[in-house]
Amino acid sequence: SHDLPLVSRFCDRVLVMYAGRIIEEVLAADLSKAEHPYTRGLLSCLPSLIHPKERMTVMKRDPAWLE
Repeated sequence: SHDLPLVSRFCDRVLVMYAGRIIEEVLAADLSKAEHPYTRGLLSCLPSLIHPKERMTVMKRDPAWLE
């Protein structure tokens, strides 16, 4: 799922995959402290009722994410 906050409600840890590879493992309780740019991008793309955006963020893919 791309809804990481929802996943974190049901899991103890979250594995984030990109292009079929695990790129980050983080405790669900520490999801907001994720370090990988792709994970941070997924979190920043989530809609918010408190702070609505006119346009949703579109992530630009980076080949370095696979390194």
